[in-house]
Amino acid sequence: MGRMDFLMILVVLLIFLLPSLLMMRGQKKRQRQVQEMQASIAPGDKVVNVAGFHATVVEHNGDNLLVELAPGVQVTMETAGVMKRVEDPAAPASAAEPAPGETEEER
Repeated sequence: MGRMDFLMILVVLLIFLLPSLLMMRGQKKRQRQVQEMQASIAPGDKVVNVAGFHATVVEHNGDNLLVELAPGVQVTMETAGVMKRVEDPAAPASAAEPAPGETEEER
């Protein structure tokens, strides 16, 4: 009976721990993608920060960005505060980067 109890406890633990481990893996992947995006920010990029402000990057100095919120309104913010890079809607679709796993020929 002791072996059966041990197996039952092991199965119950796996049922509860497996979803948590899978979620943590996805979160780490997303965090890595965001960090790569933040590291690749360059002057001229249009970004949205975590507060929802849209801005254009003027200068990138390590952990800080100088961004322009409106013509003549420049502020300094942390690079970690950038939520996403905004793609220029006026750019033609062929100039966009291929999706992950997509090659130039597949477009």
